[in-house]
Amino acid sequence: MQAVKPTPLPAAAKVLDQIYAAMLASDYGALAGLTVALEQAQQWQTNPPTETEIQLIRYRAERNAAVLLAAQRGIRAARRRLADIRASHSSFVTYDSSGRRAEVVESRNLAQRL
Repeated sequence: MQAVKPTPLPAAAKVLDQIYAAMLASDYGALAGLTVALEQAQQWQTNPPTETEIQLIRYRAERNAAVLLAAQRGIRAARRRLADIRASHSSFVTYDSSGRRAEVVESRNLAQRL
């Protein structure tokens, strides 16, 4: 039985791995340079990619997309939380009997209320 020789990763797949590692490390500053490297990796390819190479690249791109979506959701949640914290200084939030949120805005500052 012959051993199957692994094919080397295409350059684009290697760069996608680097992008993935940067995202996991929260090194968002590195993403700009890696985007340029990804574009260059795709331009320098002389032969059309094989089906295996396309599958490798597709898998890595989908994996990276999932991580980006998760980061985006986290950023949105953090922004909402910050907005809630800022709003809590100027209003009071209550809920009615059906669970709907209602804000009571107090126009006077703390010194005027006392």
